[in-house]
Amino acid sequence: MRVIVIMAGGIGERFWPMSRATHPKQLLTLTSSGQSLLAEAVQRSLQLVAAEDIYVVTGQTLQQAIVEAKLGIPEENILIEPAKRNTAGCLIYAAATILARHRDKGPEEVTIGVLTADHRIPDDEQFVATAKAALDEAENTNSLITIGIRPVRPETAYGYLEVDGTSQRLNQNEKFPLYQVTSFHEKPNAATAAKFIAAGHCYWNSGMFFWRLSTFQNEFNRANPILAETLEDLSDAIMANDEHRAAAIVDAMPNISIDNALMEKSDRINVIPGNFLWDDLGAWDALSRTFPQDEEGNVSYGDPVLLDCTGTIVYNAPGAKQVAVAAVGLEDMLVVVSGDAVLVMPKDRAQEVRSVVRALRDRGASQV
Repeated sequence: MRVIVIMAGGIGERFWPMSRATHPKQLLTLTSSGQSLLAEAVQRSLQLVAAEDIYVVTGQTLQQAIVEAKLGIPEENILIEPAKRNTAGCLIYAAATILARHRDKGPEEVTIGVLTADHRIPDDEQFVATAKAALDEAENTNSLITIGIRPVRPETAYGYLEVDGTSQRLNQNEKFPLYQVTSFHEKPNAATAAKFIAAGHCYWNSGMFFWRLSTFQNEFNRANPILAETLEDLSDAIMANDEHRAAAIVDAMPNISIDNALMEKSDRINVIPGNFLWDDLGAWDALSRTFPQDEEGNVSYGDPVLLDCTGTIVYNAPGAKQVAVAAVGLEDMLVVVSGDAVLVMPKDRAQEVRSVVRALRDRGASQV
C-alpha cells in the first residue's frame, strides 16, 4: 500500500500581506498555473496514488479553508493536528493515524511519500517518475529516501545535503541513481553555498521523503526512542477514538523538525537526485522565477501600471478593477497590495517580511 502525506500546516509569514493565519501561502496562487500551491501538490499526488490514499495534514485554524478548497480527496483525509509541533510532530501524527486506520496491514506493508504544500514543480512527468523510483527504493530497502535537487544558484534560504564525492551509486538504476547521504547542512551563507555548488556533490534538501512505515518506526527507535514510543501511544489513542488522550500526547511532544529529530541522526539516509525544475517558494522574491517577466525583468500580477521599472515585482491581489496600482521608476523592488494592507521593500530583503509580521502582531494589528 502506498500513501502520500502532504504537510500543509505552515502560515508562510514571508508572504504577508497575502498569507494570513487562516489563509496561508499554500492556498495562494503564486505560480502561473492559476491554482493554489496545495491544489498543485494534490494534483501531482493523484498521479502517484488514488485520492483516498492522499492525506493533508494541517492545523485547526486552517481546517475550514482547506475543506472549502475542494481538493478532490475525502474530507476525513484532511488531518487536523491537535497542536503544532513542527514537521516531526506532523509526520508522527500522520503515521499514527495511518497505522490506526489501516490496522489490517502491518507497518512493513505501508509505504509513505511525504510531500509539502509550497513547492513549485512545473515538470510533473519527471517529478512523478522520480517519486515512483523513490517509492520503489523505499519498499525494497530499509532506508529513508529523499529527493535532492541539483542546485542552480548559491541559495542561502535552503538547506543542503551532502553525499560522499567518491561513493558509488547504491542501485543499478542509471536513470534514478541512489546515493548515501553523509551529512545535512542548515541554511548557509552565500560563500558557503557557493562552495557547496563548486564541490559538485551537494544537493538542495527538498523536504520530500519516502519510507516504509516500519523503517520510519525502526529508525525513530534508534534516533529518538522517546518519540518512537510517542508514535505507538498516539496510534493507540487514535485507534481507541480517544481524542483527549491523543491531544495530550501531541501537546507533550517537543517542537522539532523531522531533520533534527530523525534525518540528521540516521545513518540510513539515501538520496535520488531530482532532475526536474523545483522551487521552494519561501518569500515574495520567488515570483521572479515562477511568473513570466517582461523585457525589463518585471513581474506583475493583477494588471498594475509599471512605468520605467526594472527587476521589480508588483502583485495587486484585488485586481485593477478594485484597486488601481501604479509603480514608477522602481528598480529591484517588491510591491504587494491586498485588500487591507500594502507591502513595499527591496526585493533582496524579502526574507525580512517575518519581522514586519512580528511588529504588526505586537501592536495587535488585525491584518495578520
